[in-house]
Amino acid sequence: MRNLSLLSVLAAFLFVNTAQAGFLIEPYVGTGQFASTVDLASEDEEKATLSTMGARVGYGFLGTLYAGIDYANQTTEVSNEDASMTNMAAFFGVDLPILLRAWAKYYVSSSLDLDITGVGDADFKDGYAVGIGFTGLPFVSLNLELQNINYTVDVSGNDVDLTTAGTVFSVSLPLDL
Repeated sequence: MRNLSLLSVLAAFLFVNTAQAGFLIEPYVGTGQFASTVDLASEDEEKATLSTMGARVGYGFLGTLYAGIDYANQTTEVSNEDASMTNMAAFFGVDLPILLRAWAKYYVSSSLDLDITGVGDADFKDGYAVGIGFTGLPFVSLNLELQNINYTVDVSGNDVDLTTAGTVFSVSLPLDL
């Protein structure tokens, strides 16, 4: 009888999946392609390379789900002038059982600094992003993210729509504390 109870306790520890919860911090750096389209009669599209650095901070729960805030600083060159974006987004993600993870972000704020003559301030409208990461390497995640952020820009006294689309490849260090 004693061996049976010891065996049942051992089986409970080996086969029962316990719920987990913890603090998540994930710094990342990356590079990618950036395209912007201004809603004018000519529908000009500008393409450039961007670099990004940021971090996701949040909370993991139920073992595979996580949510939190993503803060990123991106720099690029538009019309031979430097441009920078500072983005803040709420994210929700899931760890998949096949060494992958996926997430979605909704941008809550973004500031776009353009140093282009004749172009005024850019006012944030909305934005979103979706991403997938490969977690098969020790301690790091290789990520691919598609971003879309929309602004209203003052061009020579007229408000025009500015649509930005980015494809970002990044390397991150996901830490569950």
